Amino acid sequence: MELTQAIQKRCSIRRFKDKPVEKEKIIKILEAGQRAPSWGNTQPWRFIVITDKAKMAEVAQAAGGQPQAAGAPVLIVCCATTDDFTKKGHGDALESLIPVGAMTKELKDIVLQNDVFAPYLRGDAYMTIKAGEQLMIAVAYMTLEVVNQGLGAVWVGAITPKEIHKALNLPDNVFVHSLLPVGYPDEDPKPRPRKDLNKIVFWEKYG
Repeated sequence: MELTQAIQKRCSIRRFKDKPVEKEKIIKILEAGQRAPSWGNTQPWRFIVITDKAKMAEVAQAAGGQPQAAGAPVLIVCCATTDDFTKKGHGDALESLIPVGAMTKELKDIVLQNDVFAPYLRGDAYMTIKAGEQLMIAVAYMTLEVVNQGLGAVWVGAITPKEIHKALNLPDNVFVHSLLPVGYPDEDPKPRPRKDLNKIVFWEKYG
């Protein structure tokens, strides 16, 4: 599917057919997230793919009982870790860019000493913000690949992360950000209205 078509076609799907999703399609969706832009190549995203109905129901209950969280054949729990934004984690990520010519050792040292470029210098809260930001970019990529694979999804952000964290027995260094139920659509919702470009875009100056 052509990219612009996928962008225009993407919408929130909350009802899914009782039909399994092929594993190769799930892998394609995850690979799209894997290829998302990443701050210093940190790639702080972590994805838990759930197809077991009992586990899915448990997560859905922890997400306030939202039916779409348990109604899809696949539920992707979208998580992130701040470990990749520690000095060591960020340093290792920058090091991985050197062989492909996107980083030098000298520049790496500069980056890790500047709080504009190194979130760890601003503390845990800022690292969490940056990890969540990077994850959202990856999930956005995944939602487009969902459409490309002939599937539907809904980005579920209204959750209780600590409850899902507990339900999945996740380690302390990983936090839950959102859910992505995926499956074959059983509805065809009308496109949601969007603000006119002239209300959200400004040229050269605001207003």
